[in-house]
Amino acid sequence: MFLSNFLSNLTLSRGNAFIWDSKIKNLKIISHFRCLDLDLLIGIERQKKTIYDNTKNFAEGNFTNNALLWGSRGNGKSSLIKSVFYEINKIKNLKNKKKFIFVVLLTGLSLLLGTYLQQYALQYTKVGNAAFLTILYVPFVPIISRLFLKKKIHWSIWLSVSICLVGSYYLTLENSFEAQFADILVIVCALFFAIHCILIDEYFEIINAPFTLASSQFLLCFFYSLPFIFIFENPTIDGISKEIFELLYVGVMSSGIAYTLQVFGQRYVKPSTAAITFSLEGVFGSLAAWVILSQFLTNVQIFGCFLILIGVLVAQLLPLINKEAALNRFYSE
Repeated sequence: MFLSNFLSNLTLSRGNAFIWDSKIKNLKIISHFRCLDLDLLIGIERQKKTIYDNTKNFAEGNFTNNALLWGSRGNGKSSLIKSVFYEINKIKNLKNKKKFIFVVLLTGLSLLLGTYLQQYALQYTKVGNAAFLTILYVPFVPIISRLFLKKKIHWSIWLSVSICLVGSYYLTLENSFEAQFADILVIVCALFFAIHCILIDEYFEIINAPFTLASSQFLLCFFYSLPFIFIFENPTIDGISKEIFELLYVGVMSSGIAYTLQVFGQRYVKPSTAAITFSLEGVFGSLAAWVILSQFLTNVQIFGCFLILIGVLVAQLLPLINKEAALNRFYSE
């Protein structure tokens, strides 16, 4: 029973080496560990073959025997074990290469489509409509994770999602909602943002390299969108220079830094929890409009902001008192 519950809450594919932490009663990922190349260990060919074959069979779910290494301290027993694990993980990583490429390509594409659809729809729909509909990615993430990826979603996730959605409704209540085609585009945009959030988690199931993903998705967005710039628009140096501040802010701050921080944060936070935290963008957007554009918030909108904060706090604080909630929300490292 203990082993079943333990394995169900542990994602072993997120790392190659682990150490037992008695405080949290779980394994912690060792991000980097040193080992020798297996070919550099000489004079122990029989032991290498036995340990390697046995470990490889075990990793593939095949029949294995117990193996015992003995000898004086310093003879290289742990070095052999680490080298064997490293060699087998290299093979596993090669098998994951196709999935790695597929996930990175889709991550860049989903980010591009989500951003494009949102920006295009904002030309034709009201900001209040877009603000509320974009936050629909908050429930989209656990729904997709549960229905399509068969991931376990803790009940408290649904509680947090519900609170955030109600808060988002009150935050945009003062804006009249007129359903139109552009609103449908915003809903599709929210779907792509949800997929983007989930794909980042799938990426870390393969490899722990956040900078690679962050830079790759931006580069892919550039190449994906480059042809459409000249098909649908007529960019000029003069036009770009007039909007240089806005372009730099969106490119460097709200895209470059923000999405890079998202990638780093999702190494430790599961997608559903991350999506709940992202719902704060509606709060920050409203507060920024209040301070910068003098678009004052009504009491109802302030109440909506308060509900979103409550939803986020539920997502963050409940794991402190509920171990099951913590294991279903965060990755330990």
